[in-house]
Amino acid sequence: MPCELEQDSVKTFPGLTLFSKPGSNCIKRTGVYLPEKHVDTKNALDVVLWLHGWYVTSHKQLFHSDEARVRQQVVSSSKDVVLVAPFLGKKLGKNDLHADYDVSDLNTAKWGELYLNEVLKALARFQNPSSPPNLDIKSLVIACHSGGGEGMRYLVGTLGKYQGKLKECWGFDCLYRTNTTPVPDDATFWYQWMSGKDARPLYIVYGPSTLPQSVKLDLMGRGKATPQGDKADPPGTKITDLHVTIGHYEAFPFAGQMVKVDNIDATVDELMTRPPPKPIQSKKAMNFVEQAATNLRTNFAFVEGETMEMHYLTAKVGFLSRLRNAGFLV
Repeated sequence: MPCELEQDSVKTFPGLTLFSKPGSNCIKRTGVYLPEKHVDTKNALDVVLWLHGWYVTSHKQLFHSDEARVRQQVVSSSKDVVLVAPFLGKKLGKNDLHADYDVSDLNTAKWGELYLNEVLKALARFQNPSSPPNLDIKSLVIACHSGGGEGMRYLVGTLGKYQGKLKECWGFDCLYRTNTTPVPDDATFWYQWMSGKDARPLYIVYGPSTLPQSVKLDLMGRGKATPQGDKADPPGTKITDLHVTIGHYEAFPFAGQMVKVDNIDATVDELMTRPPPKPIQSKKAMNFVEQAATNLRTNFAFVEGETMEMHYLTAKVGFLSRLRNAGFLV
């Protein structure tokens, strides 16, 4: 049986939620969401492909109760997009002996093309079983959260015929991989990708858990650092389509008072260069990027004890912001 979609048995959420039908032959168990605004007669779709991280236990749980609340962000954005979310497995902690979270197959040739072909055909058969419409993708966004960042690394290289449809990539608290020679760390990978022929606008929003690689990518993208982590001298060329922003959505304590920042980028720059209030004990000398990341982590007023809450807030608010601000989505 080819991959088939069926309507969610829980019908209290607005719009149309579909899941892979049990027993059908799908590359990945998948959730598909079409908001009420979606025009059924449209054959050229705006697709957002969402890659989740750990702590998702099933493709249905991702839409029903995962803290990222991805369906709700689509509704709140008022955009007519088709949200497609493959289930990548679950991992409930670093010591989870039964974890099956795995994105390695996304790195196989044309995986992205084959997967999107399958989803489009399944959606077409659901819409009209006797005469399925010829659905295609008008614009494609890849968005990821947390551990889904590794999947996004792979997926940008396996889109095949959909490569030209890719408009932007959005990553929320997702840059974890450090130097693992010969594979480049996350910062170097995305810097190289943004410097190549397939580059698209890339938006990265980060919190404390992904701060080191995000700071490195930010400094490299602005021509201030080298892939080795040293200060660029002379400075390099700024990549204008690379946007790396610290997750910051509320007023926070700064210099003894609650402040609301109008220019968070300028504040982050200042905190990267400000020495920590107390000397940092390190067993090795830090290079330019490591020192900047240490300064920022020490000086920025992250909320203590609420790391996971911030982790999901970054996904929720960041995803909604990008949906609302992407001009090619209507």
